[in-house]
Amino acid sequence: MYVIDSRNILTPQNGLNIYRGRTENHIMLTEIPGADPMDIGVKTDAPELLSKTLRTRRSKCMIVMGNLGDPYNSLDETYGLTRKCLKVIENQDFGVIISTRQDRILRDIDVISGIASKTKGVVEMTFPCMDEEKHKLIEGEETISISDRLRIAEELKKAGITVVASISPIIPYVNDDQEELLDVLSHLSDIGIDRIDMSDMRMVIKKSLREFFYNEFKNRFPSEYASFTREYEAGGELYPREKGELQKILYGFCEDKGIMHDSRQIMAWKRQYVNKTVGEQMKLF
Repeated sequence: MYVIDSRNILTPQNGLNIYRGRTENHIMLTEIPGADPMDIGVKTDAPELLSKTLRTRRSKCMIVMGNLGDPYNSLDETYGLTRKCLKVIENQDFGVIISTRQDRILRDIDVISGIASKTKGVVEMTFPCMDEEKHKLIEGEETISISDRLRIAEELKKAGITVVASISPIIPYVNDDQEELLDVLSHLSDIGIDRIDMSDMRMVIKKSLREFFYNEFKNRFPSEYASFTREYEAGGELYPREKGELQKILYGFCEDKGIMHDSRQIMAWKRQYVNKTVGEQMKLF
């Protein structure tokens, strides 16, 4: 662990990365510009920097948390930076999008629901499969189970917080089975999730991270990897087997249930800031 000395707290796309690096044993590695992705960097002055930055903003926007490191990783139990930053976001009337694989988010459900009451409070959670053992091999032992995620998603929704489910990564021969993916969609639909991002069934692996991913693929799923190498090349883009048929069935399921599933549409919706308090003062009279 190391402390990040940074003057800028937000990226040009309004990303807020309090923690940067590999906070869990995921099969995919996140590229961290100018840093070791296997180490965790911490911006210990994040709340103060964020408060100064948001006070000078002329227009409101959505703040994106968790692109380069889970904001609810185990270090946050010590530092408590995520809640402090969320309070800043709430007090300044900005919106928030949080990506996490941890149940510590329930600790801050009061603050996130406060944000959601004024604008948008969005939580993104991944659901790569329903098989718990396979899930741990994909995302690591440190992440919470799929059953716990479904429970947490329900609690967040009850608090007025929008949950976006992500079916990723979809790895050929590992979790690209049609019936298995339909099972995931069915469970999500049953609890009322109406936004499911499948990344257009495309898995992108940056060149600098390919060696790591394919080594992990081989070590974690040796028999599946053997089948994979007979049909695929170890390139930078992967698609599931029978992609066309799979898209037809899964997208059809979503459309029948009224679930938003187009990645570009979901991205545009997440990034759009809304003000739910407009007109409230007039209603008092």
